[in-house]
Amino acid sequence: MRVSLPCLVLGAALALSGAQAAPSVYVAYPPDGHRVPFDHVLLEGSVAPGAALTVGGVAVPTGPDGLFITWWPLKPGANALRLVARQGGQSAARVLTVIRTVPTRLPATPTAIARASVQPAQPLEFWDPAGDTAAERRVPVRFEGSPGGQASVRVAGGPAQPLTEGPAGVYSGAYTLPPGAVLNTAPLVVSLRGRDGRTVSATAPGRLSSAPGTARTVLQPPGSVPGLGVNAAGTRLTTLSGQPLLYPREAMTFRAVGRVGPDLRVRLAPGVGALVTAAQVAPLGFAAPPTPAGGAITVDAVPGPLAPDTPVPVAPAPLPKVAGPAQPGPVARPAPELHLRLPLGAARPPFTLEQPSARRVTLTLYGPPLAPFTPPAGPLPWPLERLEVQPLAGGITQISAVLAAPLWGFTANPDGDELRLTLRLPPTLDPARPLAGRVITLDPGHGGSQNGGAGSLRVPEKDLVLPIALRAAELLRAQGASVNLTRSGDVTLGLVERGLLAEAAGSDLLISIHANALPDGRDPRGIRGPEVYFTHPQAQPLAAALLSALRERLPDLGPGTGLKPGADLALTRPTTQPSVLVELGYLTDPGNLRLLHSPGGQERMAQAIAQGVADLFQAEAAR
Repeated sequence: MRVSLPCLVLGAALALSGAQAAPSVYVAYPPDGHRVPFDHVLLEGSVAPGAALTVGGVAVPTGPDGLFITWWPLKPGANALRLVARQGGQSAARVLTVIRTVPTRLPATPTAIARASVQPAQPLEFWDPAGDTAAERRVPVRFEGSPGGQASVRVAGGPAQPLTEGPAGVYSGAYTLPPGAVLNTAPLVVSLRGRDGRTVSATAPGRLSSAPGTARTVLQPPGSVPGLGVNAAGTRLTTLSGQPLLYPREAMTFRAVGRVGPDLRVRLAPGVGALVTAAQVAPLGFAAPPTPAGGAITVDAVPGPLAPDTPVPVAPAPLPKVAGPAQPGPVARPAPELHLRLPLGAARPPFTLEQPSARRVTLTLYGPPLAPFTPPAGPLPWPLERLEVQPLAGGITQISAVLAAPLWGFTANPDGDELRLTLRLPPTLDPARPLAGRVITLDPGHGGSQNGGAGSLRVPEKDLVLPIALRAAELLRAQGASVNLTRSGDVTLGLVERGLLAEAAGSDLLISIHANALPDGRDPRGIRGPEVYFTHPQAQPLAAALLSALRERLPDLGPGTGLKPGADLALTRPTTQPSVLVELGYLTDPGNLRLLHSPGGQERMAQAIAQGVADLFQAEAAR
């Protein structure tokens, strides 16, 4: 989904001829002065119905509604695209500038180095190099220069180490810091001997420091992590190569062993490093963090607050009338939960929480416990089939819960001197009315200052998905569901706020509703249809039900590319309930766009969303 860019209205009214006004040209994308590194750009917008459009004197097809979506070729540099709309003997014109950027390479002679390209670009500090692996002490080096030369890198007056060329003019390699090195902001100098016999050098912006014995402990402060299972990107730790790794919980402690620019490098276990933004953690001093207590894991089955035969009010709630987040409606009896409690004592070690399959959750705990973690003695409560505890090398413990029923939500958070792993079980349903009392959160994407994808028919994504969500809410409420809307009007909401609203409502499902668009560099022709994104296996049945309903009710959308598992999106990462993001269709496809605009298309899309939810609960009731 392309992020919205400001829409640009081109053209002006010329002198009136009788009662007819001059035509206008509306360009939804790209904005004037847009820069792309590709040989084509998607040019989309609309003219007055019945008007003809030319770009650079070339006729561009327009629909009866004035819509145009074309894949326009670009030459290197600035492209002045003159758009002219003509109708009834009148015209409107404007020049739209689109800049195609082309990478430039240095010539073979004279020998030169592009100094702005020299990496590392950020300072690197090592606080415990003896405890680092060779891979963790490896500093990548790269620069662009004249092709065909011989390159090397030297640190603090030490011996030169060769770099290799590939592709032409790009030199790369690495410097490996010796484990006992002591450096005080040492410069890293690259040199290039070119074909003309000249040798030139440049110093990398990022200097190296090594101060053994200065590793320290840092803390994720209380109140700094939103929600129980929202998993916000703003606080997550990444691998050393930048991949998502760990979503911290409050008071989680880390052993910091270095710095990479604005990030701290923390060691979760020997050879397992991660990066955390230095500004998000607080220092605790140089002493090592406490060690987890370990011992027997306890398991509790927690029923809902109402008895299973207690009737649940199912009267449909009215649509919210305020232009803001809807207030949560009455929450039905939540599904029973299992609570697994791990004794930690005063320790708050790092851990990751993953769902490898629909009935398995794995918690990986970093930090050797004082006593081994052990499963509870005696039978396990249904539907927990088994609890697998596996100590791994380096003080890592993996604990996997395997259930006889699919998960319906999972979180892990500190609770006193324990770590509580909460497993939410499928809801108990009335087969005659499977939606009765269920809590559904619908999230109309974007809103307020966030337009979403540019709408070529002059309505942005935010205003297309809102009426669909409102109508889907009506349909679900008519079947007995309690529906919460993250917004019911044109207001601005953060991504984390949306996840928190679903979590606070005790939602059974979170469905974020969007319309798709293509990024720069993608030919839009033939790309159409729905897609449903999800991160965790627990959300796959919901995603599949929604996709099936969309394909059934809107075959004219096209089949789309279907399910998108493993998505790394803010509205699919929440684990408190199955969470999905639905892309109803493509704003960059004329047929999809017209369906998204039409009242009939919006009605069918709302019906498909409601049907997908109903089909999911009907299948669960029959299981």
